[in-house]
Amino acid sequence: MKQSLLFLCLLFLMACNKDNTPEETKAPETTVDIEKERGAYLAKYDPIADLGQYTLPQMQTKPKKYWSCVGVLGNTSRNELGKSEEKEGLQYHLLCQSISGLVNRAVEEGKSEIGMWMCDHENRKSYQRSLEALHQMGISEQGQQTGAELAQNNYEPSDGILIQVKDLFDGYVLTDVENNPESNTVASVAAHVYNSIVIDIRDKAKYDKAGYTMQYDARYKTTRDAWREFKDKCSNKALVIMPVQTGELRDFSIKNDLFVLNINKQKGNPSSGQNLDIFEDVISWLEPGAPILGWEQGVSEDLFVNRASRKGHVWIPSDWAYNIPLMSLLYKSRQTSSLANVKNPFSIDFDKKKNFISFYLTDGDNVQWMLNDFVDKYYLNPDGNNTKMGFGIPVGNLAMISPAQFQNIMDIQNNSKTLIESLGGGYSYVDNYGIETNREEALTSLATKVAAHMRQHRIKVLGLIAHDVHSSEAKKGFEAFVQANDQLEGIVAIQYSPYAGGEGDIFWIKNKNGFDIPVITVKYSLWNHGNQNHSREGTPTYIANKLKSETKENSFSLISVHAWSNFKDIGASNDELAENSGGTLKGASAAKLCMNKLNDSFEVVSVQELIWRIRMFYKKSQTEQYLSVIN
Repeated sequence: MKQSLLFLCLLFLMACNKDNTPEETKAPETTVDIEKERGAYLAKYDPIADLGQYTLPQMQTKPKKYWSCVGVLGNTSRNELGKSEEKEGLQYHLLCQSISGLVNRAVEEGKSEIGMWMCDHENRKSYQRSLEALHQMGISEQGQQTGAELAQNNYEPSDGILIQVKDLFDGYVLTDVENNPESNTVASVAAHVYNSIVIDIRDKAKYDKAGYTMQYDARYKTTRDAWREFKDKCSNKALVIMPVQTGELRDFSIKNDLFVLNINKQKGNPSSGQNLDIFEDVISWLEPGAPILGWEQGVSEDLFVNRASRKGHVWIPSDWAYNIPLMSLLYKSRQTSSLANVKNPFSIDFDKKKNFISFYLTDGDNVQWMLNDFVDKYYLNPDGNNTKMGFGIPVGNLAMISPAQFQNIMDIQNNSKTLIESLGGGYSYVDNYGIETNREEALTSLATKVAAHMRQHRIKVLGLIAHDVHSSEAKKGFEAFVQANDQLEGIVAIQYSPYAGGEGDIFWIKNKNGFDIPVITVKYSLWNHGNQNHSREGTPTYIANKLKSETKENSFSLISVHAWSNFKDIGASNDELAENSGGTLKGASAAKLCMNKLNDSFEVVSVQELIWRIRMFYKKSQTEQYLSVIN
């Protein structure tokens, strides 16, 4: 009897000791299961594959060498008029762009083994990376020459390679950019039609003396003439739209036999006349879903981007991008499984109650920005870590145009930031995309392409823009993107305009697996409007005061940060306009000004964490179910 009692006491003590075992010494089964689920979540992405998502024309033939053309891109006068020197002004810029386009086209056609790269931008790290990528592909630099030298000089073969390029041209197309701005646009098209470099009347005598003959006279021609004469000789797989009095993107258009269009007949001056009727014809002629590269100045983007969107085309802002033919060389085969760092939902304390806010930097669809100062001045801004900034990037478009820079952006992302696909394959409006064609087919095609890019790079959040985020057509657009991607965790939506027109409302769209995906609209925007604030847009102090005036215990707010707005640090002052004057703080630093004006009831989280918190708060059982079956 005593032994039995002793045995029972021992069992009781063992049970008590087990119940009080510290967490870290308990049996590991639960921990193993959680770690397994975490690993399964991080492994949820697709392998790299060509699923038809690649829309950019691709240079498919590698040159063995390339010439570096100097004295053009680093020249601040490259788009200026009134210059008399041969290696100055718009005239020289067009010459170099046309040489580059034709030389790289000759490589593609098997007529040459030497390409061309326009220098003076290699001091930018993004272009330096692309040059390094060429070298890693076994393509070496032959040397550095001006465009004038390449067009006129004779060169002996080097390493058994014919490096002389002037023999690749049939002659020249003549412009008069001083007196007829549109002769630039006409020549940009005629150059590939006639396989001829672009020479201005300023330099005509010199090239006549060098043995060139005029193949086409564009001096008195208009963009309307170019469309009438050359429509059938151009590819409709893409379009370049650039202002007159610029030379950018001409190498890309010439290399790919594309049409070039200017909307304003004079640079930045809509009152001088416009080519909107031609624009309508061209975007109707384009292949469905064909991308439009470039930009126009002095015209509301709502006008020309809106028209393209209605026809089912996305815009790729890229007017200050250079060397796209070689930068994107063989981009399909150069895609790597570079993955975004994502917020693991298993690491979130969902029991915490706060007023959660997230910051989302605008304009991430802008490819040229990604190639210029985005990384140094915005992405690597240390304040981005404290503010847990959400960065929109053009995932698919940048991966095609500059695989090297895309890889870099992915590699240097840290866990505090959320990478967001912006704005669904390029700039278009989700509530009218393809509305003048077969909208359902156009939306499905675009959403499927965007999903492929996102899934293959583990991008979980999508940024979209609409004229009216509350409209039924916007909902149809949201549905298309949700249905195309069951790895999509949430959508952040801005309205054009104001960006905060959605007022923070959240819509729910069911994906193909039956889970509700949130569409979170921007509640407020940090935006410098000078001597005023708008109802939902304004200074960091103004927006912080707006947030603090809300009395909810547990709220969720998405704040957009206008990329081009600068603010001043005014310390503890509560002046709601003073930050607008004379400041230089932007991006994550502007978000930090706002964050510092909030009280302890607020907590800044990443955009992806905000999405998970919203899903758990409003759809708890469903979200728990999703996490339980994620593997």
